[in-house]
Amino acid sequence: MSWMNDLYVIYQKLDANSCQEVKKEIIQAQLNGCSDGTIYYLVLQQLVKLKGDKAPVYELIKGEVENIIHAQSTYAH
Repeated sequence: MSWMNDLYVIYQKLDANSCQEVKKEIIQAQLNGCSDGTIYYLVLQQLVKLKGDKAPVYELIKGEVENIIHAQSTYAH
C-alpha cells in the first residue's frame, strides 16, 4: 500500500512542523475508517479539506497528498 507510506511521511512532516492538531484530525479519520472499511476515502477527504482550511500545512505535505489522490485509481476499479 504505497498510499500508506505517503501517509506515514505526512505524519512525520506534521510532527516535525508542530502540526499535531492536523495530524490528530487525519488519524481520527483513519481510525473512523477502520470501523467501516473506508479508511482511504476518509483520510483522503481530511487531506483535501486541508487545502482550503489550512493552506500552509497543505503546501508542506502537498506532494504526498497528490500521491495519495492518484492512488485512488487503484481503489476505483
